[in-house]
Amino acid sequence: MRSSLGRGLAALLLTLACVLVGIPPLPALAAEICTLRFVIETGDDGIAENSLEIFRLGEKVLLFDEHPPGFPPRPFHQGGTGDRGNAELTWTGRLANCATTADLDEGLSIEHVTITDDLSADNWMLNKLTVVNPATGDVLAERGTPPGKDYLHYFHKNSDQLLTVPLDVESRPDPPADPARKLCRLEISVTTGEHGIRDDSVEIFMLGGHAILFEDRPADLPPRPFLLDRTGDLPHFPHRWRTRVPGCVTAAELAQGLSIEHLNFAPDVGTDNWHLVSLRIVDLDTGTELLDLTAPPDPGFLHYFQKNSGQVYRTPDRDVDGDRLSDRIELNGIRLPDGTMDTWLPDNGANPCRDTIAVEVDWLFDTDENVRDRPDPAAIAEAVAMFDRAPRIAESRCPYGTGTGRGVQLLVHLDGEIPVPHAQRVRPLLASPEGQRSHFHTFRAANFSPSRSGLFHYSLWGYRSDDTNKGGSCCSGLDFVVTLGALRERPVRLQSATFVHELGHSLGLDHGGYNGVNYKPNYLSVMNYTYATVGIPDHAAWQARMRELGDATDGRILSKTLDEVSTLDYSARTLPRLVRGELDESAGLGTDRHVMAAWWDNGGTLRVGDGSQPLDWDADGQLDDEAVAVDVNGEFQQCVEGFDPDRTPPNDDTLQTDAEDDDLDRYGRIYAGLNGRCQSSPEPDDRAVVEKDFDYPQRFGYTLGLSGSNDWARIRFGGGPGAGGGTPAFGETPELSVDELTAHRARLVDALVVAGSPRPAARPRWAYAYLDRATTAEAPIGQSVPLTPSWQWSTGRLDPDTADRRATVVHTGTGTYQVRLPGVASAAGIAHVTPYRTVYRGRTCGVTGYAPEGPDQVVEVRCFNEAGAPADWWFTVFFAAPGPGTAPYATVRYDGAGGTGSVDPVFNPGTVNSGGGVNRVTRAGTGLYRVTLEGPAFASGTGYVQVTPYGTGAPARCVPAGSTPGTDRVEIIVACHRIGGAVAAEPVDSPWLLSYVDGAGLHRDGGTPAAYVSVTGDPAAPVVDRARSFSGDGEMPALARLGTGQYRLTWDTLGKRGDSVQVTATGTGGGYCHLGNIDSYSAPPRVSVIVWCHNAAGTLGDGPFAVAYLRAP
Repeated sequence: MRSSLGRGLAALLLTLACVLVGIPPLPALAAEICTLRFVIETGDDGIAENSLEIFRLGEKVLLFDEHPPGFPPRPFHQGGTGDRGNAELTWTGRLANCATTADLDEGLSIEHVTITDDLSADNWMLNKLTVVNPATGDVLAERGTPPGKDYLHYFHKNSDQLLTVPLDVESRPDPPADPARKLCRLEISVTTGEHGIRDDSVEIFMLGGHAILFEDRPADLPPRPFLLDRTGDLPHFPHRWRTRVPGCVTAAELAQGLSIEHLNFAPDVGTDNWHLVSLRIVDLDTGTELLDLTAPPDPGFLHYFQKNSGQVYRTPDRDVDGDRLSDRIELNGIRLPDGTMDTWLPDNGANPCRDTIAVEVDWLFDTDENVRDRPDPAAIAEAVAMFDRAPRIAESRCPYGTGTGRGVQLLVHLDGEIPVPHAQRVRPLLASPEGQRSHFHTFRAANFSPSRSGLFHYSLWGYRSDDTNKGGSCCSGLDFVVTLGALRERPVRLQSATFVHELGHSLGLDHGGYNGVNYKPNYLSVMNYTYATVGIPDHAAWQARMRELGDATDGRILSKTLDEVSTLDYSARTLPRLVRGELDESAGLGTDRHVMAAWWDNGGTLRVGDGSQPLDWDADGQLDDEAVAVDVNGEFQQCVEGFDPDRTPPNDDTLQTDAEDDDLDRYGRIYAGLNGRCQSSPEPDDRAVVEKDFDYPQRFGYTLGLSGSNDWARIRFGGGPGAGGGTPAFGETPELSVDELTAHRARLVDALVVAGSPRPAARPRWAYAYLDRATTAEAPIGQSVPLTPSWQWSTGRLDPDTADRRATVVHTGTGTYQVRLPGVASAAGIAHVTPYRTVYRGRTCGVTGYAPEGPDQVVEVRCFNEAGAPADWWFTVFFAAPGPGTAPYATVRYDGAGGTGSVDPVFNPGTVNSGGGVNRVTRAGTGLYRVTLEGPAFASGTGYVQVTPYGTGAPARCVPAGSTPGTDRVEIIVACHRIGGAVAAEPVDSPWLLSYVDGAGLHRDGGTPAAYVSVTGDPAAPVVDRARSFSGDGEMPALARLGTGQYRLTWDTLGKRGDSVQVTATGTGGGYCHLGNIDSYSAPPRVSVIVWCHNAAGTLGDGPFAVAYLRAP
């Protein structure tokens, strides 16, 4: 309702020259003036309760907090005066921005405003005024009633409303206390509703704690810190006012929001109430829209102002970027219960116009063992970088001037360590003592501020989460744990990947993105266990790095390189659906990035390939035109696991159950296989992961195919009310143990090794030659000399371009040679050499290097006598590149730190594995090595092993000392001994070359007759080991011992003139053997091979051996 009170307000300015008391200089650090205390003595006329007294320092209005609880500070003093005459009043006002030199120069002014008609207007006498700086106690002004007068100043409604008092402060703010400001002039637009704003109402606008001055004011008066008059009680009217903010407003202050307080002093019966329908604020200097609010249809207004209720409207906390951390919190911090501020977010650059995720991290500190579970700062930096490059679209505008940006701002507060004794550190964090909360929640309650709950994620790093030694677990609201303490080594990438994986769960992501289906090849995310330890590898970058590294590629280097070519990431695109039973190998994953695709083949072996290229899903070595059916996410489909029911350590969790029907036994578990149904019944000492006949595709909804997911489009920012809703509880999401994390990482390296290992050529490529030009008389030093053409052969003869080329040798020094084998050039392959000719004392030859040169393969050889001295000697040399065939075949070129280190896995052009697995070398002791050839094809362990010393180190001889078959591998022991003529064999570290073949010749060429034979038993009465011998025509050779250390093998139907032989001693005795003679010319096709064996001292001695026979087609 409209008031009948008068509206007129006049103004008069009275400038009074005041005599100031002496003011002592203020200390330099206390030069800022932010608060003033006023002591006022009234005269005979006091100040009415409804009068408004406005205090200004320059243009800046002082704010008074003597207002009703819950109301914002007011830019004037009102109330508590009682119209008492001759009273002393003390008021304290503060400045939103501390005073500058310019403010002090303009002096202090007091304006009196009374909102009544002229008959009842309030006039009051000021008899004395004292102005004090409470921070220092300094009196800045003191003025009393001049002699001969009754008052210092007499304030009236229509005259003498304004008093200005100059201040002379000797110590000026230097530098200015007021920082650079950004928002100074504003246009405020307000639309009223059914009820408008009456002219006698006072509307106080405060922005970020600053009083807004309205330029629409009575003539000759300064802008007032409130709106009064000229509103007309107009309903549904769009008001627009130009305003300014003394000292301007910072972005942080803008985020505190706008408040509007409505005051009306009319009696309740005739008071003014009004509807706020819309509110808009624009920065007049830049045209930037700072705020734009419009009421929803119901109730049709933003706020209803009334005299006795709803007097204050505050704009809701804004969240420009939608990350559920309000702009106010990001720019100003979190208000604590004691009124202080937690300013970590603004102190660390929280941006209200960019998606922000805040995480507090604490870690356990074992005070007994002096061990900390603290994350490596480099791991946190990797996580921050991952979020920074996220494909999140930047906000189109930012009202705070902080700028926008793509990606997500991950702010991680590495807060502090929690000291605990060893026993507390190693106990499961998620375990809950009977009737108590979990250890995690106990630590959280003591170390995480309740004021951060719902705003920050909380991550505690410790030793283990539960009895399974999981690497991490999520969630309790926004909280998660990372527990890698059981690992002796915690690579930076494993830490960062585990951190963002568990954080991903708290952001609403599952192991399949939108669902829990793990190991989907078309889900390229660190949430997928395939990538949960390393990130997403760049397949092309990996290949390029392997070319750069060359042969220096043992397991540690490979693992480090994998980290270097991988990128931590959530998925950024939903890739095409994959139907397990109808995979199109030509289509690949359907991505244009060279990401590494990874999947299981139908045998449960991890395979990898370039996701932007066609993929050999069924791992048959070719791209099929027809669709193939492959169990690509088979590792997800667990059925049975080994589990010792008696959990008293040590636990034997070895799997006892046999896989039935289509199920698959891999890595100590039973998996469902291609049909996706669990068909195996667990033994009593095992545990069913799911019930028998559980159908994974049906239960998890991928009978029609595996769907990808776009993680970055799906993440839910967790701050704000109801934070953490919808995330899984601790233990609901299965996670890998630290042992499984390590195994998964190793399998990924293995898969890359397999994918990058030499591929079999379409045609066989191999050669041999008899070096019959060994002495300087036969082969002068430095000259290329042809070898006897009839005792050599090469598949290069089948190529018209190289058919006429023959083997040659360059004698490079005493006992050293370069043999050129024609037409078989290959970067990949293996070479062997065997000393030749009858001799009483033993000779040893080894390969020092081999490489392609033009169309030929050059093999470098060195030979020694029994004392280890270089010696010119004759030998047979052999080279084979990986070729076609079905026989199990593997080669290893081992040079682990000169023979002193393990190489796991071995990755170089001289190492191949036809079984789809990798080859590993573990140094078990000086000169003793355990070689593992992985793959079911090697499980019988019945193949032939040839070993040749390699490299340029100390003279050594190396032999296969034994082999042990396994369910999906064979293990071979290689022993190396020093060449020195000692009676007892002396182990020595040495590199070596190894070939393994089962059911084919040493070259694996099934189209060419070949044989191998193993001789075992009593050395004085040796026998042919038929299980470990082979002949292309099925013939087993006759064996005769001719004398101590002398043996003859004879095949009646195998021989052909111009053939060749490789010989190796076997066993652990330390002896060595070489070729004495080949007789394939006296009675073909009969062939006899003479073998000479020696003891460690180099004299003839009996011992086991093996022979590989080779011939031309």
